[in-house]
Amino acid sequence: MVKKLKPWYIVGFVEGEGCFAINISKHKTKKIRRDAWLSFEIELRGDDKSILESIQKYFGCGNIYELNYDRYGWMPHAKYHLRGLDNIRQTLIPFFRKYKLQGKKAKDFKLFCQAAEVFVKKEHLTKEGIVKLEDIRRFMNRRRPFKG
Repeated sequence: MVKKLKPWYIVGFVEGEGCFAINISKHKTKKIRRDAWLSFEIELRGDDKSILESIQKYFGCGNIYELNYDRYGWMPHAKYHLRGLDNIRQTLIPFFRKYKLQGKKAKDFKLFCQAAEVFVKKEHLTKEGIVKLEDIRRFMNRRRPFKG
């Protein structure tokens, strides 16, 4: 059964388990030999998949994947994955602008929004745009310098 979640529950959940990401990879057929995309993810143990289903229902977009980590001796996991510039611009960004993150994820979200603007302007299709995305990504998630 998929429960209807309150927005602030989702915000708190994302503070602990969410990830805003800028992905950049090599690409053989693209003119600049690089590809970039934005993604938002939440990964949990598989027995909490219903929470991800509720988040997916709330946003009305994104996919849930089941992950198998048997080779590590881990329990199965589930991942909510949202990508696509329209989903990010029309759903995710407005949500977190209205219901503001308070912790370190707020910094990641701000940088994620800057990266979204690079995509809106189609700068990600140029070498300079990829460099701009790499510069933004340098300060996100685990890459950010710790200040205790």
